Amino acid sequence: MPKCIQNSLSDQVYTMLKDQILSGQLKGGMKIPEESLAEQFGVSRTPIREAIRRLAEYGLVTIKPRSHAVVSIISPQEADDIAKVRVSLEQLAIDSIDEDSYAEHVKELSRYAADCQYAMGIGDRATVFEQDSLFHLALIKASRNSALISICERLDAKIQQLRIAQNLPEDELSYYLGQHAQMMSLLKNGEKEACKHMLYEHITHDLTSHLGKDNA
Repeated sequence: MPKCIQNSLSDQVYTMLKDQILSGQLKGGMKIPEESLAEQFGVSRTPIREAIRRLAEYGLVTIKPRSHAVVSIISPQEADDIAKVRVSLEQLAIDSIDEDSYAEHVKELSRYAADCQYAMGIGDRATVFEQDSLFHLALIKASRNSALISICERLDAKIQQLRIAQNLPEDELSYYLGQHAQMMSLLKNGEKEACKHMLYEHITHDLTSHLGKDNA
């Protein structure tokens, strides 16, 4: 099979598996079904394994030597580590946002915040997580700090996976989604310390008590 076709198939498998993991369809600890995927796409396992290797580099899959690959599981300790790093990075972004950069990104932030609420209203958690991720990346981009933006984009896969594993009840998830608009209001009024305090609660909210319910 020509290499370009293999690459295209690998891309398709990569995108499909990534979507299934981030939507929660493939949960932490589940085996990646190489054989059934090869049959589904009518190919050898080579493009399948290439897609799995890329997912492992992205942090969503763990490859077990001479065995198989599984969807990565986030431990309570890793959840705490990710939350601490994320808080520090996003609070740094808030410190760097000025009136002009906020005005430049306010429409984008408002759109993602509204899309989160809409997706929550129709019970589409996968879209909720996607739009929540885009809101926070837009917040980072408003800092205009290229190094900060690059770091947060690399961390995004783990953050999305953490959102899924945490499995917040609907009322709690709705409450924290509502904080998007509140943080925007605080930023607009120049109340950065209050915004950073809310961000801390928004990110750390009792992480480990919810984590692992589906993986126990």
